[in-house]
Formats: sequence, C-alpha cells, structure tokens
Amino acid sequence: MRKLIKTIFLTVLFAMTIVSCKNEGSIQTYFVEHQDLPDYKAIDISAKIVDFSKADLTEEQQETLSSLEKFNVLLYRSKQDDLEKYKSEFAKVKSVFKNEKHNELMEFNTDGMKFRVSSIGSDEAVDEILILASSSKTGFGLVRILGDEMSPEKMVALIDKLQKANVDDSQLEGIMDFFK
Repeated sequence: MRKLIKTIFLTVLFAMTIVSCKNEGSIQTYFVEHQDLPDYKAIDISAKIVDFSKADLTEEQQETLSSLEKFNVLLYRSKQDDLEKYKSEFAKVKSVFKNEKHNELMEFNTDGMKFRVSSIGSDEAVDEILILASSSKTGFGLVRILGDEMSPEKMVALIDKLQKANVDDSQLEGIMDFFK
C-alpha cells in the first residue's frame, strides 16, 4: 500500500512538473532570453525608487501608486541599416502579446510611436500590465508593470495625473539615452 501511494505521489509530482514547464511564450521568458543580447537593454526599476512627491496625489492615487511593485523594461534599438532585423525582432515580441492570458486594453498611435497595452489578471485586480511601444526609427520598448491587485481604471487616472504633474524627468534619463 505504501509503495502504491508513493508511486501515485511521484506520478502526480512528475505530471505537475511537466505541465508547469510548458512554454507558452510568456513575456518573462522573452525578457530572460533577450536581456543580454547586444541590441537590447534591460532595466529593472522599483516603483519605490521614482520620486512622485511633487505630483500632489490624492489618497486614492497614493493607494494606486503603492499597489505597484516594479517595472521591468526591455529596450531594442533599431538600426536604420538593418530594418529587416528590427521587423523580425518586433514580430517575435508581438507574437508573445498574442498569448491568451493577455487581455488587450488598448492600442493607439502618437508622435510616430505605436502603443499596445495589455494586462494579466481579472478586470478588477490586475497583477501585470504590459506596454509595447514601437517605432521603426528608434526601436521598441517592452514594459512589464508588476503589482498587487492593480485597478486598471485607477491606473489610467493615475497615469493621466502623473503626465500633468511636475515629476523630475532626470530619473529616467538612462532609458532615453539608450536610443540616442
């Protein structure tokens, strides 16, 4: 009887291992596979490191901001003499966005940049927000915003407030320097 229970336990454990290792082209896998490649730059930013003290946030906006844990940023710099490589790399990242776990929130264009925003989680409590920004002139950027039960509606209101706020842009200079 003990041998039977042990065999069943090991079979279940083995099956769980195989299922958990299934590669569905996740954003995290894409980050890991590309972060050390020459045309890429990976940056991890704690949400607590960016100073929003001058933004004059309401209590609800402060609460929304505190639900953020970190930002993973992966940048790809396009070279004008190698647009085929850009197209190939961009096709790979777009295919990852087609994962069925991703809920597409919006797509828009502004100032020559295309943006795609998706989320992972339920409509009320999002655990991950994904942003893909692209331009054939400069390249593309992939941002994972990780948090704990983030509210999409509150995030949109917070982003709108932060865009109008007097926040010190020098905190993000390293990211912009990559594309120069």
